[in-house]
Amino acid sequence: MTSSDVYSEQDAATYDDDLASEFGPSVIGPAVDYLRDLAEDGPALEFAVGTGRIGVPLAAAGVSVSGIELSEPMIARLRRKVDEQTLPVVLGDMATTTVPGEFSLVYLVFNTLSNLRTQAEQV
Repeated sequence: MTSSDVYSEQDAATYDDDLASEFGPSVIGPAVDYLRDLAEDGPALEFAVGTGRIGVPLAAAGVSVSGIELSEPMIARLRRKVDEQTLPVVLGDMATTTVPGEFSLVYLVFNTLSNLRTQAEQV
């Protein structure tokens, strides 16, 4: 992602509400169940974790989740839901940032790939 793709304070403030009808419990629940099963009791890493729309319920389901996020306002929104110990987040670009540790599952969800807009960002 590039700096032009970073969500602003205003974007972050309305992000969850804006997507609530499209990504309600009937979508989030099965996604979390599927990812929990894929993790097979190991830790998971979410690229572009955002406000924790998936990461927070996945952590609540017993998976140790870490995240990478480029937008500080999105991380601030996530922190209103859970603390750093519950879901640690590294500030950075998902295409280039590394996170210490090993993960049994590395995932991104929904429209995240569309944030990588150029071929250079995609490879």
